Amino acid sequence: MLFTLQFVVGNLHKRVPGVTRLVDTRPPLLMDGTEVLCDNLRRANVTEADLPAKLREANVTRWSQVRAVVMELTGDVSVLHAPPDAPPIDKSLLAGGGTGPDRESG
Repeated sequence: MLFTLQFVVGNLHKRVPGVTRLVDTRPPLLMDGTEVLCDNLRRANVTEADLPAKLREANVTRWSQVRAVVMELTGDVSVLHAPPDAPPIDKSLLAGGGTGPDRESG
């Protein structure tokens, strides 16, 4: 039954444009650099007060080090950080990461 359901949804996903948004399970981007994406936080049931704890867990010592914060499909929060003068993040690392500067929002 699960296989049949996946087959049906997969075919609808290919043929009906609106279905993509309904079944899309991309992990939301919670922060893009130092910008907190409040709409994505709400969708992920994360508060702004939760972010500093996650940043501390990742050994972030300055907001300027944050490159991206992503809520993974497993429920874990991933923090990508680097020194402020490091090269920019490779956006392909966020290939399923919700909204961002070169992505469609919401």
